[in-house]
Amino acid sequence: MEVTPIAYLIILLNCCKWATATIDERIVGGYFDRIENVPYTVSLNTKLFGHFCGGSLVANVWVVTAAHCLWGKKPSDIFVRAGSTYKNRGGEIRKAKKIILHPLYKRIVDVPLDYDIALVQLNKPLSNNSDFIEYISISNPLEKIPGDPQCIVSGWGITKSEVGQFQLLKSATVRIVKHEICQKTLYQKIISKNMVCAGGQEDDACQGDSGGPMACRGKLHGVVSWGEGCATLGKPGVYAYLPELWDFVAAHIYMDTDESEDINRMLPKIKLYGKK
Repeated sequence: MEVTPIAYLIILLNCCKWATATIDERIVGGYFDRIENVPYTVSLNTKLFGHFCGGSLVANVWVVTAAHCLWGKKPSDIFVRAGSTYKNRGGEIRKAKKIILHPLYKRIVDVPLDYDIALVQLNKPLSNNSDFIEYISISNPLEKIPGDPQCIVSGWGITKSEVGQFQLLKSATVRIVKHEICQKTLYQKIISKNMVCAGGQEDDACQGDSGGPMACRGKLHGVVSWGEGCATLGKPGVYAYLPELWDFVAAHIYMDTDESEDINRMLPKIKLYGKK
């Protein structure tokens, strides 16, 4: 049977879709939400393609997201929308001034998405007196997730593996999966100490949610990173784990803020990335 150029293109696109599923396709299930319930959630956009990833507002000009979202991009490519339930209108928009990927991202050959965390510095501060825009605190190494809590993930990703991105914000409740179970039983691949697993039932993150927040008990514990499919039974999503990556964030953000005194009290116990 002869394969026409169009048929070949369709086959190629489908192959690419499956090839990237383990990296970017990760909120299915869940519920429609309003930005005032998760006011730290922001949308990362490009002028050409619009929304491509989520993020979390953690300081007046700083957004935390996934490194794979920003790999190969320049600050001039990106703008951030905050304070809107809709991914394509409303809220406040800021241009990216600087993007910073964790220096060890892509350096661990056996674990390609290890250290999957990055920062976006905005060109000017967002409003800090709005019900729709609010910062979220980052969990530090002394605040690792205790027990088996339920956490909230939010974003504008696709609602099923085969359906396009949604216009309205969605959130989902996910449960943390123990590290050893996630690694040995579910994925049978390396889940590093910089990762945490959650979900795997009917609610999960999905494509377009990458880089978005996983908030546990009111603090940012995870960043949507990777997984297999969307809400695939027995396959939880994998998140960059903030308590293990806090030093990278703190080295760039908190040393110049009013929070520096509180952090300095913790320095004898915590080695900051880039600090001796």
